[in-house]
Amino acid sequence: MPYPHANMPAMKKVPASWPVQALVAITCGAAISLALPASTVAQATRRAATVEALDEYPVFFHGEQVILHADVTSEQVLTWIVNDDTRILVLDVPPPLGGIRERLEIVGTFYDIGRMEETDPRVRDLPIQRLAERLLAKPWPRARELPLVVASSSRPTREPGATTLRGIVLGPESYIDQKVTITGRFRGRNLYGDMPEAPEKSRWDFVLRSADAAVWVVGKEPKGDDFDLDVLARVDTGRWLEVTGTVHVSDGMVLVEASTLSLAEPSVDLDPEPIAVELRRLPPPEIIFSAPLQDDTDVAPDTTVRVQFSRDMDPDSFEGNVAIRYTTGQLIVPDEPKPPALAFEITYRRRNRVLEIRFAEELHRFRPLTVELLEGIAASDDTPLPPWTLNFFTGS
Repeated sequence: MPYPHANMPAMKKVPASWPVQALVAITCGAAISLALPASTVAQATRRAATVEALDEYPVFFHGEQVILHADVTSEQVLTWIVNDDTRILVLDVPPPLGGIRERLEIVGTFYDIGRMEETDPRVRDLPIQRLAERLLAKPWPRARELPLVVASSSRPTREPGATTLRGIVLGPESYIDQKVTITGRFRGRNLYGDMPEAPEKSRWDFVLRSADAAVWVVGKEPKGDDFDLDVLARVDTGRWLEVTGTVHVSDGMVLVEASTLSLAEPSVDLDPEPIAVELRRLPPPEIIFSAPLQDDTDVAPDTTVRVQFSRDMDPDSFEGNVAIRYTTGQLIVPDEPKPPALAFEITYRRRNRVLEIRFAEELHRFRPLTVELLEGIAASDDTPLPPWTLNFFTGS
C-alpha cells in the first residue's frame, strides 16, 4: 500500500464566488482583534524562514514567531505569501493593489490551524470557521489544510548590503550554487533545535546560527589547525566560525557545502543571544501515516508494515522497542534469546522518515495482530515518541 509524502499543497484556491463583502468583514475583524503591543513583539523569539520551509515543516514552526522576506499577492481581498509552488494565507497584511506581487518583510506567528482545537485561545478571535467553510467547505481544517501567518508587522524589504547568514536564509533563491563566506555561532548537530531536521550528509554536519537565522554546514569536519569542535558537545557551542562554501537548498533547509573553516570573533551585533541558553525541546514526533491503516481488515499475509513519522527519528532507538503479537498470543520482541513466535526485521528509511517491518514468514490468515512502538523510541534530538499501537486483521 502506498504511503503519502508529508509535503502536501498548503491551500486550495479561493472560490471566485466568495462575496467580497464577506472577505472584507473577515480580514478587518482579524486586524482589529490581533493588534499586539510593540513590546510583546520585540521580546518574542523568532525564526527566519521561507514559504517553502513553513510548508515543509509545519510542526516545527507551529506556534512560532517567524520573519519572512516573501512575495505577497491578493485574491478577493485575502492576502497570500507565495512562491512558485506554494501559497500560505497571511492575516493583517494589506493586500497589494491590482493583484500585483509585492516583496515584503513580514514578522508574525505561524499556525497550522488543523493542529489546534476550536477553543484554543490563540485562535479563538480569528475567523477560522468562516475561512475553512469558504476555502475548504468544512467547519474546521485538518492538519496541513489551513496554514497561516498572523502578522504583527510588515514593510517593504530593503536591499541587502553585505552577504550574511541571515540574508541567505531569508532569500536563499538569490544565492543558490554561489560561493559565500558567512560567520555564525557553532551549534553542534542541532543541539538547540535550530533546524527542523538533519540533512544526513555525514556524521559531521553541524548548525551555524546568527541572530534569528540558522543553516546546516556540510561537507567538512568542524576542525582546523587551532580548533577541533565536537558536534555533540554543548560546551563547544560558544565558539564562532567563518565558513566559506556553496549554498544549496534541500527540502526547504539552507545548506552550505563548506570548502574552508576558521575560527571567528564573536559578533554581539549579529547575535545578541547569550551563550548559555536552554535546550529547546521540539514538539514530540507523531505518527502521520501507517500501512496497514488502524483496524484495517483483509490485510495480505505477506504484508510489509510501514509507519511514517512527522520528524527525523533516531534509528538506534527502534532496537528492542518494536513489539508484535497475535492478539491472543504472547508479546515478542526482536533479539530475544528464545526464538520468537513471530520473526521480523526492521529498517528505518531516513529520506521518507518511514519505519519498515518485514516478517520472516507469511502471517497466519484471519488473525488479529498488534504492532507496538514502545517507550524508548525517540526523534533525532532525543524527544521521545509517545507509545503507539497499530491493530489490524489478516485476510486470505
